[in-house]
Amino acid sequence: MKPAAKILLAATSALLVNTNALAAAFTFTTPTLALPANLGNGLTGQLWTNVNPGTDTLAQAQAIISGGFATANFRSTNIDYPVGPAGSTSVFANYGAVLDATAQATLDNPSILTDDVLNTVMRFAGFFGVQNAGEVWTFHIPSDDGSAVDIQGTRILNNDGIHAFGGPSTTVEFAAPGLYAMNILFFESQPSDWGLEFRGGLGTASPTTALTDRLYTLVDYAAPDDDRLDSIQKIPEPGALSLVGSALLGAFAFLRRR
Repeated sequence: MKPAAKILLAATSALLVNTNALAAAFTFTTPTLALPANLGNGLTGQLWTNVNPGTDTLAQAQAIISGGFATANFRSTNIDYPVGPAGSTSVFANYGAVLDATAQATLDNPSILTDDVLNTVMRFAGFFGVQNAGEVWTFHIPSDDGSAVDIQGTRILNNDGIHAFGGPSTTVEFAAPGLYAMNILFFESQPSDWGLEFRGGLGTASPTTALTDRLYTLVDYAAPDDDRLDSIQKIPEPGALSLVGSALLGAFAFLRRR
């Protein structure tokens, strides 16, 4: 082989090695839904409060989520609890002290604001929006205690167990633009500091929690057959309650006349 050809082959091999070294840990090729024209509005936050004090693993937390309706639902613009500088944790006793103004304004069960954060399971559900083909993201999920991130049912980050604030990072490539189903899980079962952050960075950008534009809520964008919607209890509209009441009164009057 000629020296020039050897040099070209060596350079090509080196390029392939470097490309493989930079390959993302996970690749998703087909979005769950088409990308809307508008930017995102956050994820649907869900709380299961006052759960078994022995809930110390993600498997236990998932069983609680699968076993019944969420105690409360709200819109979470960013996954950063408590709100503050990176790495902030909280010793606040209840949700009224840690949920931001948007979360409290959209909360469907305000009674949980006095509930203790201890012995709670959380899920943030919805979609991650990809604007261009081939985007590569770095995701990071530090928490105290356990947490995880799932995209289209694949666990890309696993931060299970009882531990101090911290967690893993990974890289994800999205082959096509669109919405990709996402769940972020969290549980807290120790009477001490707690915290949760979901950070992302596109390309070489440093991961940040300021991801609202890329996050799309479950309740606003999911297809009707998305089984994650089963965790949200349907509350009848006031008008529907009036109709039910009128029907019951009519039935009662009919029975009295008989």
